[in-house]
Amino acid sequence: MATEQLVFGTTMEGLFLKGLKGKISAQLTRELRERGLDLERPLLPAYPRQVVNEVIHHTAVSLFPEVPIDEAFYRVGKHVTPGQAATLLGSAALKLVSLVGPRRTLERLSRTFASTNNYMTVSLRKLADTSWELELHPSNAYPRYMQAVLEDMLTLAGAKDLTVRVAQHDTQRERCVYAITWR
Repeated sequence: MATEQLVFGTTMEGLFLKGLKGKISAQLTRELRERGLDLERPLLPAYPRQVVNEVIHHTAVSLFPEVPIDEAFYRVGKHVTPGQAATLLGSAALKLVSLVGPRRTLERLSRTFASTNNYMTVSLRKLADTSWELELHPSNAYPRYMQAVLEDMLTLAGAKDLTVRVAQHDTQRERCVYAITWR
């Protein structure tokens, strides 16, 4: 029997209650509740991946209707790391990131993502000391969201002249590869 793919409530807290604090209108709050995320009640311990994808998608198009959908997801993703920094668990994890540097941050991503969901696998391939390929599986349909998260996390880790780009995105196989370089 397959395990249900879940995103943990602390992840939702970081994005929706902390990172997007003050940006979510009463109307959007109602619309998110209709989609399975009630921000006016204590958050659940975990949410089905499908619900999370739907509420993030709805949030992106609601908050950033003037830009293409990929850019809207990127802009929502830019609220993840600051939001996580405002949570107890996220604050501790991000302090560690700032101490260990970009290489070790990448090497620890499997453990980092294991604290946010129960399904994502991370594969790393070192091309050079400061050049890596990162594969996420399963990935969501909008890889720029995670591009923003990776940029912020690696910047916090001390990466200079950082570039994170979507190198491959296979929606059928739910696989995304990011090319990451820094100085």
